[in-house]
Amino acid sequence: MSRTLRVRHSVNRGRTDRGRVRIADTKTRSSIRSVPIPDGLIPVIGDHLRQHCDWTDPDAMVFPPRRVKIMSQTTLEGQFRKAREKAGRPDLTFKSLRASHATLLMLRGGTLREVMDELGHSSEKVAIKHYQRIVDQHRSQVVNQLVDEFIHSQYESTIDDKKLVNRMRRKPKCNNTDTR
Repeated sequence: MSRTLRVRHSVNRGRTDRGRVRIADTKTRSSIRSVPIPDGLIPVIGDHLRQHCDWTDPDAMVFPPRRVKIMSQTTLEGQFRKAREKAGRPDLTFKSLRASHATLLMLRGGTLREVMDELGHSSEKVAIKHYQRIVDQHRSQVVNQLVDEFIHSQYESTIDDKKLVNRMRRKPKCNNTDTR
């Protein structure tokens, strides 16, 4: 059973990026979206929600901070830093995770429009320029598949035709034991 995550708000400190952290409108209209949650993540998310969230509060945060109502960017970045160090990937950023998600979606057959919707983009230029990566191994695999599917099959049939024509043109070889 497929479930969805509905993105309806953002967290920020206002237009000047100063003041208290608050729930606000999303940056753009296209940021408001519903994205599918993979079936395999439903139990993991369910466990997290049961362990860390207040089910009696419909406005409860999915990642509740300990001392305040809304987690600040600084706290989130600190927690993310600890997680990526523990994973042995201090090079990761939120943007690199988004870019990996977009690229892997495309590599697995997702369309550009689906990727744009996942990330909340209205511009294909932004989606391609900032969030799609070239994967050299995949690129090599794709060009090799093209050769195998189109050029190689055409080349083989041409070679086979030439071999057949050449065999037909040759005189039969005779030797002393040949009874032809």
